[in-house]
Amino acid sequence: MAQTTTDAMQFERIEAGSLVNEARRQIRRSILAGSIRPGERLKDSVLAEQMGISRSPVREALRLLEQSGLVEKTANRSYRIPTFAAEDFEELAALRAADEVLAIRVIVSQRLPLDSLEAAIQEIDDAGADPAKGAAADAAFHAAVVRLAGFPRLVERYSGLVDQIRLMLLASEMETWGRDARLLTNHTRLMDELRRAMDGGDMHRLIRAWEDHVFGMQPARSVHPL
Repeated sequence: MAQTTTDAMQFERIEAGSLVNEARRQIRRSILAGSIRPGERLKDSVLAEQMGISRSPVREALRLLEQSGLVEKTANRSYRIPTFAAEDFEELAALRAADEVLAIRVIVSQRLPLDSLEAAIQEIDDAGADPAKGAAADAAFHAAVVRLAGFPRLVERYSGLVDQIRLMLLASEMETWGRDARLLTNHTRLMDELRRAMDGGDMHRLIRAWEDHVFGMQPARSVHPL
């Protein structure tokens, strides 16, 4: 049976503003910080009590989080943090690769400035050995790549994947992520390939490197971290 940990979690009391949005923000923050592990249950009554609100906005917040893939409804209609199977990794990796490869094609063809990506690389470096910060910095780097392409619809489509990707990375790498320099090294390598392509290098080489990086998050490949 899945463990229940909400009794030990700390949430801020909500005094004003949109109750649903604020409840969603706090629950999402705790999930993506790794405070709640895959398979663990969320009790709306406990969450509501800690936030000082009724159960209704908490239930609505959980419903919204379900739509974004951060929680799932169980057979008894309660919620829990989802676990991931190999096919989930494969599907998210394929969708992610398609969006990111489109973005890097645009970046190279238009020779767009890479300042925002350099800043994202610095965030990865600053994350150090903290696995939650590493997951956030990794997701931020790839989101920055997609934003740089300048296609609003692409950004909107990709944003629907970001939280699920980040949760999956936390779930798969929580125990080992950030304990060495591979996270920074791998992303620095991507930046080197991107610059090389922009300087007239082989675009196919960049795409292969990018796809290898993205598909490396699949457990079957035994390649990590991203």
